[in-house]
Amino acid sequence: MPLIADENTYVKIGSNILIGKYFLKDYPSTVTPVIPFLIAFFKTTVNPIIGYTIHKLFHILLAGLGFRYLYLFLSGQNLSKNVILAIVALTAVNPIGITFFGRLYPEGILMFSFWGFMYYSTAAVRTSHFIKMLFFFMILVMTRYVYAVLGVLIVINFFNYYKSLPRRSLLKIVVYCIIFSLPILFWAKYIYNIEQIVTSEEVSYFKRFKSENPIIYNLKAGLGLIKHEEVNKVNGIPAFASLFVPIDGYRSYFLSIALIVAFIAGYIKSKLPYGSKMLILALLLVMIGLIFAGTGFSRYWLVLLPGFILGFYYLISNLNHSDKWIAYAAFILCFIYIINELRLDYLILNRYL
Repeated sequence: MPLIADENTYVKIGSNILIGKYFLKDYPSTVTPVIPFLIAFFKTTVNPIIGYTIHKLFHILLAGLGFRYLYLFLSGQNLSKNVILAIVALTAVNPIGITFFGRLYPEGILMFSFWGFMYYSTAAVRTSHFIKMLFFFMILVMTRYVYAVLGVLIVINFFNYYKSLPRRSLLKIVVYCIIFSLPILFWAKYIYNIEQIVTSEEVSYFKRFKSENPIIYNLKAGLGLIKHEEVNKVNGIPAFASLFVPIDGYRSYFLSIALIVAFIAGYIKSKLPYGSKMLILALLLVMIGLIFAGTGFSRYWLVLLPGFILGFYYLISNLNHSDKWIAYAAFILCFIYIINELRLDYLILNRYL
């Protein structure tokens, strides 16, 4: 598959890194650094396709590890094995996931780091678990800035650990908090300095909105009330439905609101284990963060998809439906998704071969 859209942006920055410049064109860029640096790492001079292929395979590997953490997280939520497998399967065959987990986009890395973060942030109280949680948090923030809102979960965990661990272990945790915060603080300082000189020719996540009142503009764009001037479609809330409807570019405000209300209601109406409570908090934090950032492409919701499906499961299970029949329905939907992907594969192969 040829490189498209943001992939070309990341490739240009990655190529410039190898000549000592974090530039897209003629000025420093504030694009999140993880993908450009990985592109620079995997770049080959003999045949660029080899480097891109290895890099894409690396993303698929990370996504696979993310599914492992997802499985481990769900296993701690008092769910039957059929339900766990159904949630994992629905996520694995989701059309947007099929599209983006194997591209030079952040989704594969985010799948790995978000579910790794959720697993260790809800695991047993151990110093090693807290350190791993900090590691995944650092990757999340450096891959997509909006995930900085998950710092709220770190604060909650710190207080939980404060109540359970001896002072020596707490001191070790504080030291690691400082260590893992240093790259984020350095990059924040870099962004602050560069944003003072960024021009219209460079990609900026912080000066994209030309409105005199950027906060209102962000909210309107994030809620999907307006189309942002730099994109082709309305995003934000209306794009949520496209996670579940395999139609390219599908947007529906009514269906999206209904789905959001449904998954939140599932969490509200259920007696939740600790992990699920932390998960719904994380989902709401990221969703609110995306709204205030004025964005919300369909793929931005992808990494959170298992959490949405879990909310739907909680809602349906409250109606006293058997887990067996819920799993059967999920696997039928998986089969439909797979048939649709085979159809798309046929069309793509006819185009490029």
